[in-house]
Amino acid sequence: MPPVPSESENESSIAIEVTPFSLDEESVLPLALARSWLSEEELERAAAFRFEVHRDRYVRGRGMMRALLARRLGGDPGSLAFALGEKGKPSLVGVQTGFNLSHSEGRAVLAIGPVEHLGVDIEGYDRRVDHAGLARRCFRDSEIAWMERFTPDERHLAFFRIWTSKEARMKATGEGFQLAPQRIELEFADGFAVRCLEPVDPPAHLVAVKLPDEGAACAVVALAPIHVVLGEVPSWG
Repeated sequence: MPPVPSESENESSIAIEVTPFSLDEESVLPLALARSWLSEEELERAAAFRFEVHRDRYVRGRGMMRALLARRLGGDPGSLAFALGEKGKPSLVGVQTGFNLSHSEGRAVLAIGPVEHLGVDIEGYDRRVDHAGLARRCFRDSEIAWMERFTPDERHLAFFRIWTSKEARMKATGEGFQLAPQRIELEFADGFAVRCLEPVDPPAHLVAVKLPDEGAACAVVALAPIHVVLGEVPSWG
């Protein structure tokens, strides 16, 4: 399924590759292979998870991130080096390639592109949250009004389309919740968030992505005009 267009796909827009994958399927990436690429720090972090399911998801997620970045850069997944910026946002050492990883239970998505400030977020529609309560604390009045146009059975879809757009904006600059969700204002079209109206500085560009898995919302934000292409996971056969 194609991305929902919010920025014109023209010569001046930057292509962002968005690759969805499962964190729970061995066929997607064997855990032993993923683990072989991880750094000592990543292995220590994996070992700190109390439950095996969370440990395995972390290992597969980091392994796939390394595999997809290495495929793009023409290198070895285990040789990639990462650093943390002032706001805790990871980057590749010595490489001008932006990336961002997001996961929701067993679903994950990685965004990669030639832009430094890049954020992606995914949320499963089946996630149970207090939609009304969170909306009151985190959404603008205009966003709540848009969400309430949906039928009660579909309102959770609208909630997560707003939420992923705000999260992607917060992650793009590494600010996280230092950028309060209510400071972000969105514009909508055709059932999706399609534009970041505020903050106006720096200007952010939003694409809502329809994933092959229709059970999740996904959004990408960058501080440059972008369009999205869906990527595929490598074959390990």
